Amino acid sequence: MRAVAVGLLHGMFRLRAHGRSNLPVEGPFLIASNHINILDPFVIGACVPRFVEFMAKDELFHIPLVSGVIRYLGAFPVRRGANDKAALKRALEVPKRGGCLVIFPEGHRSRDCKVGKGLPGIALVARRSMCPVVPCAIVGTYGFRRSVTVRFGEAIIPSHDDTNESLLDKLMTQIQALHSVSNLG
Repeated sequence: MRAVAVGLLHGMFRLRAHGRSNLPVEGPFLIASNHINILDPFVIGACVPRFVEFMAKDELFHIPLVSGVIRYLGAFPVRRGANDKAALKRALEVPKRGGCLVIFPEGHRSRDCKVGKGLPGIALVARRSMCPVVPCAIVGTYGFRRSVTVRFGEAIIPSHDDTNESLLDKLMTQIQALHSVSNLG
């Protein structure tokens, strides 16, 4: 299924990935990315050589066919705007078992494709799991044979001195910097 999905994404878009060497080969890690399109989790998944899991808004899990497909592809629900303890517990289980979790710190898709303000969830998960967080920027226009670039930055390793705010600031600054570089080429 992965080979088919990756092939389909590459066939639909001129998908490019930069900085794959920044992705850990083994062990747990998080990916913090901007969010511009509903296809972002799948595009990131196509660029990462490991299976990725990701949070998706709860509303998608109430659509029968969509729910089954996204669950199979690694999604689990999160109630946005709520203190969703079940989603936080599930998010912390992913790195605990050595997996890769993709989180979109903005909490929603950007309407203007600019990097928005981050929410503290990613910092909370990173600090509790103490695993590397790879900043990621997605740039481009989703459309048949249009270019979509995924750029991975150097992992940020949380420290015990980090607060949620300081870690979130580091991540969002890196995502913005990757986004700016990607816009240049």
